[in-house]
Amino acid sequence: MEVSHRSRTQFLDLPAEVIIQIFSYLAFADMIAISSVSVFLRTCLTTSPQLQLRFASQVASVTSNSHCQLDLNDRLRLLRRLEDGWYKFRVDFNKTLPILHEPFGIYDLTGGIYLMGDTNQKVLHYCRLPSSVDESMAWSRIDLDPSLSIVDVGLSIYEHDLIAVVSTKPTATNPLLLQVEIQLLQFSTGKPHPLARNPVLFVRNTFRPTASTIGIEVVGEYLALVTTPGLSEAAARFCVFEWKTGAVLLDYPVTSGTYCSIIFLSPTYIILPNGSSGTLDLFIISPSNPDPSGPILRLAFPAITPGYSIRAIYGRSEPNPSPSGLPHSTRPFHPTPEDAIAIFKLHIRYDGEDAHDWADFSMFTHRSTLLRLCEERSERPGETVPWEQWGPPVTRWIDAEIVPWWITTSAGQRCVLSITPEAVGLGSAPFVMLLDFNPLAVKRALSVRCKRGKDGSNVDDCPEVNVESSSLESSVFEEVVVSALPYVSVVRYLEENIRFDGVLMDEERLLGLATDDDGRVKTIEVFHIGADSDCASSSSFK
Repeated sequence: MEVSHRSRTQFLDLPAEVIIQIFSYLAFADMIAISSVSVFLRTCLTTSPQLQLRFASQVASVTSNSHCQLDLNDRLRLLRRLEDGWYKFRVDFNKTLPILHEPFGIYDLTGGIYLMGDTNQKVLHYCRLPSSVDESMAWSRIDLDPSLSIVDVGLSIYEHDLIAVVSTKPTATNPLLLQVEIQLLQFSTGKPHPLARNPVLFVRNTFRPTASTIGIEVVGEYLALVTTPGLSEAAARFCVFEWKTGAVLLDYPVTSGTYCSIIFLSPTYIILPNGSSGTLDLFIISPSNPDPSGPILRLAFPAITPGYSIRAIYGRSEPNPSPSGLPHSTRPFHPTPEDAIAIFKLHIRYDGEDAHDWADFSMFTHRSTLLRLCEERSERPGETVPWEQWGPPVTRWIDAEIVPWWITTSAGQRCVLSITPEAVGLGSAPFVMLLDFNPLAVKRALSVRCKRGKDGSNVDDCPEVNVESSSLESSVFEEVVVSALPYVSVVRYLEENIRFDGVLMDEERLLGLATDDDGRVKTIEVFHIGADSDCASSSSFK
């Protein structure tokens, strides 16, 4: 007992700043436990901006950006306002962004940038989105060589100030034969990226006029690409480049329709949704194995009923891992990539007489869950894990028939769903639903609802908590799809004269998209969440 007493006394005799530095390495749960030990330790936790920011960052699942120049108090203030805004689904200001060009199908939303293609496929238009009501919005552009046609883009703005543009151009020997390339450009200048030894990466030659399905992602030193086959080719291609050197680290041919999107689980673990086999396929980047015989592991989706077929599976998880840090960001914090939600959208068709019978479903799970499963089972190469052995407790499924098809709808552990009047029936108001899969957000909402319920307060304005398993019954699947990943949801209805055909989101904003009859975006309304509470807002949400 004397030894224990001396140890405790010696620790408490340390200078407060040393104790605070020690506490800064603790996890959220440990800090909560320590706060109950003594008044002195509780005071350290509640009065230190350093510990308060770390505490708030862990709860919000964000990572502090060391390149931001704001002091700790300002960072903490901004984080609390943003988190409070998302919790209450509060819009503090909104701005209209008109479309001044004829948009093409290419678009992306990442790094505080909204980017769109142009119908001439020669120009990329982008707008930096505002973080305060005083910031204006204006379109900028990146012009490519007129001989090139833009097919798709991959962005790594905060990590590398990089935009990778997949392009095609006629070959010198045959104008019908197209050369597919990747232009590595510095986003801030539109010029060849200074870190790329060769700013143009050759991909393949093809007779296909355009590559209809391209997936491209950049994480750290690696650029991953999936392409569809051309008219003269039997196989599509999944490849990984070391983009700074141009070296090909992985090259794997696949049949058409297999892959169309990419998710980095870590800087070296990649998951590809496989529409042909109905699985999530794991590949590991290894310079010693540039020509793998197949995926290291497959995680199966629920079995599809005979007569139906998966036409495509699209996947996304935002933000990407950033092993090089975020040197090109001035934001004080960003969602922690490891904790982010991964969204998978399944597009399924009935192959019988009524071939126009389609069904859409969305599945949500954490990136960290997929990484853990892959790490645990990667020692057994070639294994396919049945859905029942991995999926039900760690995923959440919804019938996405009434949800617009845009997939740029998540940031960190949050996701937004928009429902139009046509989808829910005449006389119904369109609404937007925010889903939060942060386990601590679920605990907070349960605690608030329990407390209000006990004292008789109104709980109608509290977020809805979904902790029970749900059952998705559809003729598309052989069995009922059970899923149980907990989440919190908040609904906001739109004003009667407001209509959006889709709603996108990033870490601090919602973007409401209005389209014309041909599905082209004509207007974008930008809604900022949780900045200065004294800002006057003319929000379209009730």
